[in-house]
Amino acid sequence: MLAFAPMTYFHEEQRLRDSWFWLVFFIVPVIVVPSLLVAAPGKALLAVALVLGIMVLVSLLVWFALLETTVTSDAVIVAFHEVWPTRRIKLDDIEAFRPKRYTMWDSGGWGVHLGFAGMTYNASGNEGMHFDLRDGRHVLIGTQRPTEFGAALDRAMAARRTT
Repeated sequence: MLAFAPMTYFHEEQRLRDSWFWLVFFIVPVIVVPSLLVAAPGKALLAVALVLGIMVLVSLLVWFALLETTVTSDAVIVAFHEVWPTRRIKLDDIEAFRPKRYTMWDSGGWGVHLGFAGMTYNASGNEGMHFDLRDGRHVLIGTQRPTEFGAALDRAMAARRTT
């Protein structure tokens, strides 16, 4: 490793792959397409093509979306590739962090959004790391490995204090 490259303490990749989530992408066309055909039988072909085209594009976006979380020697980097710009939380900006088991009401659901727990980044499950930042903002990052995530943060913060 190069001397100037930041040390990586933790890395996790998650995808939106829960089976019930994909059920929505199949139920919507099954309901919408027949409704369009009944409502406007003569002009429905364009509407059906539009609905199916949008569903295919959204499905591809979700299929390729990747939540990547990395703890380095100077920051927590969370990137929801293909969905949202990368966020870099400097370790010096973190007041406190703790594991959090959350509900849809805390987080607002899967994806990237503002929920009761603060700005949320999650792809699946109901466990994450909750950050209180020095500027008063809060961030929740979903993880399948909260114990490892917390331990990596502890190591990175300790190494930062000793340098």
